[in-house]
Amino acid sequence: MNNRTRQFVVTSLLVAICLLLGLTPVGYIPIPPIEITLLCIPVIIGTVTEGLGVGLVLGFFFGLTSFLQIFIKPTALSQLLFALSPIKTILLVFAPRILVPMTTWLLYRAINGRTNTRQRLASGVAALAGSLTNTVFFLGALYLLFLPEIGQIAESFGTTPQLLAGVLGVIGAMNGLPEAAVTVLLCVPVTWALQKQKNKKKPA
Repeated sequence: MNNRTRQFVVTSLLVAICLLLGLTPVGYIPIPPIEITLLCIPVIIGTVTEGLGVGLVLGFFFGLTSFLQIFIKPTALSQLLFALSPIKTILLVFAPRILVPMTTWLLYRAINGRTNTRQRLASGVAALAGSLTNTVFFLGALYLLFLPEIGQIAESFGTTPQLLAGVLGVIGAMNGLPEAAVTVLLCVPVTWALQKQKNKKKPA
């Protein structure tokens, strides 16, 4: 199997995993009023092992499944956001997901080295950053994009406009940190195994 065929196979498999996670209850775990997601995992794995181009494709499918969730499994918040502004909602679900592979790739390239320890460190830091990118930018974009409608958004979170930023920060810490920890624990061994297999097939 040449490199191009291998990349196509790995990418197709990771896209299928994105769709499976994104279109079933497995990928989005509800913690009202938002959900935490495991979809960063295939995006990060694809970015580290196959490059930024593949990561961007996977980030798009991550965003697509988030968008489809509005119709497949609507929540009070997602329905409110879409009713307030479909365009802002589309930007909200796609932009942070596209940023995940960018952050992952930049940090992985900056830290990665020749030693096994350096490679594992790079995978771990990249996975952590990718997961936190999704959490921070999603919640930040939610606040900034819908600032004109902040009263209605705050009400959906059961708080006031003055306290909404703090509430989002607490949600980000409570949900984002465990999500990031799970992402690191799963991504590092998987990316390490795929990289080892990839390196074995390189000509000497």
